[in-house]
Order: sequence, then structure tokens, then C-alpha cells
Amino acid sequence: MNRNNATAAGRLTHLFIGLFVIILLVVNAIFITTATGLVYHYADEQAAEVIETIDDDWAPGKDWGPLLSAYVARQDDDAIEIVTSQGERFASPKAPKIFLRIRQQQMAVRNLRVTDDGVYYLIRQKLHGGQVCVAINVDDLVRLAGWLVGVTIVINLLATIIALPLIRRLARRWTAPLTQLDAEIDQLDPTGSDQQLITVPAEPVEVKNVAESVNELLDRQTHAMQREKEFIANASHELKTPLSAIMGHVNLIKRHGDAHPELVSKSLGYIDEESQRMQGMINDLLTLEGHRSRAPVESLDLVAVIRTEITSLRAVYQRQFVTDLPANCQYPMTASDFQRLIHNLVDNAAKYSPTASTITVSLQPTGFQLVLTVADEGCGIAKANREKVFNRFFREDQSHSSKIPGSGIGLAIVKAIVDKHGGDITITANQPRGTIFTVTLPR
Repeated sequence: MNRNNATAAGRLTHLFIGLFVIILLVVNAIFITTATGLVYHYADEQAAEVIETIDDDWAPGKDWGPLLSAYVARQDDDAIEIVTSQGERFASPKAPKIFLRIRQQQMAVRNLRVTDDGVYYLIRQKLHGGQVCVAINVDDLVRLAGWLVGVTIVINLLATIIALPLIRRLARRWTAPLTQLDAEIDQLDPTGSDQQLITVPAEPVEVKNVAESVNELLDRQTHAMQREKEFIANASHELKTPLSAIMGHVNLIKRHGDAHPELVSKSLGYIDEESQRMQGMINDLLTLEGHRSRAPVESLDLVAVIRTEITSLRAVYQRQFVTDLPANCQYPMTASDFQRLIHNLVDNAAKYSPTASTITVSLQPTGFQLVLTVADEGCGIAKANREKVFNRFFREDQSHSSKIPGSGIGLAIVKAIVDKHGGDITITANQPRGTIFTVTLPR
């Protein structure tokens, strides 16, 4: 298939050309039918007028010869023949030859007879017991109709010559936004990390909507690639530290293990500790990836899960845990999702809070949503970093990140769980100090 014919402009051009040809054919057919009808109507009126005149002048035994000669003197190519009830026959001077030609006609269309010497309108009518035959020559009308048809054909050719380039130009103009959209999309670099956008036309609306959707997709792709690069860089940095420690202790054992056996046990302890740290980080990454898919949910008592997690964390951290919970709160969520969500929020609050500080956990169901808050009295989070803390491996205080246990993925997992359930999570400052995490879930 010709590529130009497969384009929107090509298809639109063919459509409009087809409609143009159909309109021309219909208009020409109407014109030809009308012209033919006018010729037929005019000849019929002339013949009816002749017969009416003969009927008005009819008298028994009348000599019709002079009257017929006088009539055809005005219409030399017409012919009239009268046959009375007594069998008398009267005819105009040229009538015998004309009627002979009509009997040898080449073609007949209703009352029209086409002969070698012209086109006649023939009508026979019984009158006063006799018969009147009238043949009206319509050559002049046929030539006029033919001339009009010829003029129409010339007009059609001129209209076609003018219309075809105009149709092509209009089709290209109407499809220009779509063509530009196709060209810009074709020039996009799928591997580029820089922001790429295409032009959004004002009209047509459909192309505008497609361009806006493509730009939204490109924006999400750019952010996804940037996050992927940041993830690779952060993961490399986070994994590099324990790997370096493991390799350092392995080399230490190789060099001095035989001479100093006491180093082996100590180094193996470090290796085990760093290996567990790496394993925890990998498990958290797998957990984060797993939250992108939906699992079957069940009605879960969130209050029971919160109490269990706080009891577990109270044994680990020397903090004051205060709760504000209803007696029961059922919500459609898997136990693993909510357990991970509440554990990571409360664990994060405990890690960044001083000893003996208070951590408050509140759960407030309303008519249309469920509000979970975790407030601490820690060092707080700068306003500029409140969105960044949900990125993988991001830590606000990088200088002390190695002293605080964790993989740096906990809050990213929380955000993934909240997003999966159509909720929202925000961070605000606690007074006089600390941070409040607020999770809002639709009921």
C-alpha cells in the first residue's frame, strides 16, 4: 500500500474526492433529467396546443388543407396529419416524408422519436371519430440541451481542477497537528533521561487530548528513570559499605588469621553482622517490589495489629508509647500490608526519637475515610525533605545514617502500601518538636 494513501491526510483526501465526485454525478444527473424534462414538456405543450386548435375548428366536411399549410408555414419542420371519420386524410406539405422517417426511426423514448433528419415529438389522438397525428420537431431544444450539457461538463472539469488541489491542501491542513504529533513522537529518545515533551495543539480536541496524555506518560517515564538512576546509585552506595567491610575482614583473616586466631572470631562476627544487614536490605527491596501487585484482601481488625506491633516495639526501644484507638476497626487490607505499614512508621519514629520520649499512635475512623497518625518527639524533618523521605535509601542526616539501623527503604514501603490502597500520606511538624506522619485511607 502507498504510504501516502495510508496517512490520515491521504485517507481524508480520498474521502473528500469521493464525496466531490458523488455530488458532481448527482448534480449532473439532476440537470440532465431536468433538461430532458423541459424539452419533453415543451414539445408536449406544443402538440397539445395544435390538437386543441384543431378540436376548436372541427366541422364536418371541412377542408383542412389550407389550415394545416398555414400552421406549418410557421413551423416548417413540424408535421400534422388528420384522418376524419369518413376516411378523408389531410396532411401538411412535408408530413408524408416526416412520418415515413418516423416509421424508420433509429430510437424511441416514450413520445420522442430519433430519426436521421432530427428528433420529433410524436402524439396521436382520436378526435370526433377520426385521428390526429402531430410530430413536433425539437432539434433546437435538443441542441440547446446539448450545449448546456457541454457547458456543464466544462464546468465540472474546471471544478475538478480547482477542487483537487484545494482538497489536498485542506486535508493536509486539518491533519497537520496529527502529522506533527507523529513526527515529534518519532523523534523521542526512549533511552533519554532528560525531560521530553511534545507540542500540544489547541485543536482538534482529540489530538490535544492524545498529546497531553503522551506528555503525562513522558513525564512519568522521566521521573521513573530518574528514580531508577537514583536507586542504582543509592543501592550501590549502600551495598558498597557492607561489602567493603566483609572483604576487609576476609583479607584480615587471610593475612593474620593463622598468627592471631583471636581475630578470626571477631572478624566472623563483623562479617555475619554485615551479611545480615545486606540480607535485610535485599528483603526490603523484594518487599517493596511485591507491593506493586494487588493480593486478595480480607476484613482486618487494624486495632489488634497496632496493639501487637506496639507491644513488640516496646520491648526493643525505651520509649513511651501512647495510643488513641477505637475498640475495633475493620478494614479491607491484608494483614501483612498493615503490619508492615504500622511497624515501619512506629519503628521509624522510635529510631529518630530520644530515649524516654513519647510516641503517640492514633486511629480515627470517620464517615468516608480512616485517619492513622504516628507522632514522635524526635529531631524532625525539614520541610524541603518531607517528600524525599519516601524515596528509597534517602536519609535526611547522611552523616549519622550509619549509626541508625535500617535499610533506608522502610518509608518507601509505607508509601507503596498507601498508594496501593488509594490513600495518602503527609508529614507535618509536631509541637514543640518532632514529626507527625498522617495516613488517610478511603473507607
